[in-house]
Amino acid sequence: MGRRKRVLIVNCYWPETRVPMQLPNEMPMPLAPVHLAGHFAPRKWDIRLYNEVANGHLELFAPELLRWPDVVVFCGLTAAFDRFLQLSAYLRTRNPSVVIIAGGLAVRLLPGHAATRFDYACRGDVEEIRDVIRDAFGEEFVADDPVPRYDLASWMGRWIGYAESSRNCNFRCSFCTLTADSLPWRAADAGTFMRHLEAMGPRVLLHIADNQFAGAGRDAFSERLDVLKRAREKGIFRWWAGFVTDAFLWDEDNLRRAKESGCISLLIGVESFDTQWLRRMNKAQNVRRSQESLIRRCLEAGILFQYGLVFDPTERRVADMERELDVIAQDASIPAPNFIFVATPFPGTPFFAEKHAQGLILPGTRVRDLDGSTLNLRALDGEAAVATFLRTTKNLVGRRARFLAHQARFHWRYRAALEPHVHLASALTIGSIMSPQGLSNVRYAFRAKSPRTHVGATDRLDPVYTPSQPVDGRFASWFEPTLVTLADGSLNPALADDLTRAHARRPAAAVA
Repeated sequence: MGRRKRVLIVNCYWPETRVPMQLPNEMPMPLAPVHLAGHFAPRKWDIRLYNEVANGHLELFAPELLRWPDVVVFCGLTAAFDRFLQLSAYLRTRNPSVVIIAGGLAVRLLPGHAATRFDYACRGDVEEIRDVIRDAFGEEFVADDPVPRYDLASWMGRWIGYAESSRNCNFRCSFCTLTADSLPWRAADAGTFMRHLEAMGPRVLLHIADNQFAGAGRDAFSERLDVLKRAREKGIFRWWAGFVTDAFLWDEDNLRRAKESGCISLLIGVESFDTQWLRRMNKAQNVRRSQESLIRRCLEAGILFQYGLVFDPTERRVADMERELDVIAQDASIPAPNFIFVATPFPGTPFFAEKHAQGLILPGTRVRDLDGSTLNLRALDGEAAVATFLRTTKNLVGRRARFLAHQARFHWRYRAALEPHVHLASALTIGSIMSPQGLSNVRYAFRAKSPRTHVGATDRLDPVYTPSQPVDGRFASWFEPTLVTLADGSLNPALADDLTRAHARRPAAAVA
């Protein structure tokens, strides 16, 4: 009967520091590989999962896997597109017949270009893999009853588990990759959600990986909360955390019910306290109520409020961002941000189209640079000032004493409202922004960082752009960075169709 076929599912990743790293305690961790694996019929496949966030770059930390698979499935964020290409070059050098399937945001935002590089370029949700398996190998290779394969996810320990109850988002913020996707928000039915939680097994903390847990419609939200309450009563988890928007906080009953079901933390897309900028970004849900008052409402309900800030250097000055941080540091009722990103022109978004039309996207911008820590736009204050901000203020350098003092005042203010484990989670927030890699792996806490310009086109490339082992000459160009704009600022002709396409929902699949 022959051996079973071998499939390797890889979540590809670029560390912000642009040096090879293993970050086993990073949060959140990817869930897509676990779901993808569940669609391969166990009786027909040997399945392995590899997560470059926790395990590091595949060819450096597990090179033996490059010869192992018959099929490889890649997933990852937008900036990971070049990782797909690099690993494909290694894999095809060793096995020219390997079937390569790619999906996730890296493919959704560059679907046409991806279709010329991979055997299958998947533009939809993970369930699309069933059509690909069926097309390439036949119906018998598709799982009859797909269940997420948590047992194969070595990076998920016994403390933190990940699950999802819905996909995509019902808002259309101009800068968000989900807006470029144009995929509709949809919720899993209660039975499927519970089944996935049971497959995950007991954990202390459940991280709900939805892009927008509250979603559209009170009934669907209530149904998922009921599932969480029943799962908690069964001992599947003790506490949960998730992603919502400001709209979730408008109704205090939402907070009460979330707290009753075990919620201890919500990550909410504040992005900015500048209401004019929020309106321009079509983030109207953040200007309907005072964000500061909603933050206090969430915390006083006993749920930790977590958020990030986005700095758009084409419309705001560095001094504006610094003042915003100083205001936060003086207000003990507002927690410190978890992260600060620079606004990124993701292909397919209205934000990208607007900035390109205004000539504000820097020449030589690479897909690798679309990571939130690299300037890709012409800044009001110039490149040098923003680069200094990204090297220092982004991680609170120069403000750390003030924010540590702020954290102490924050704990005191909410000493009665927040339980001890919630205070601990809040304290870890300071570590996550001051030393993000060090918090995930103590080995990197005091390691000197390699110098970066933090400006697209001039920033250093990761060492893995140079092959670490032999590669067939046909794939030498796959180690060159994929360009969004050329040296003269024009769009890369190879990506032109993807970069100028309309924001309509795309077909389900593309086969090379």
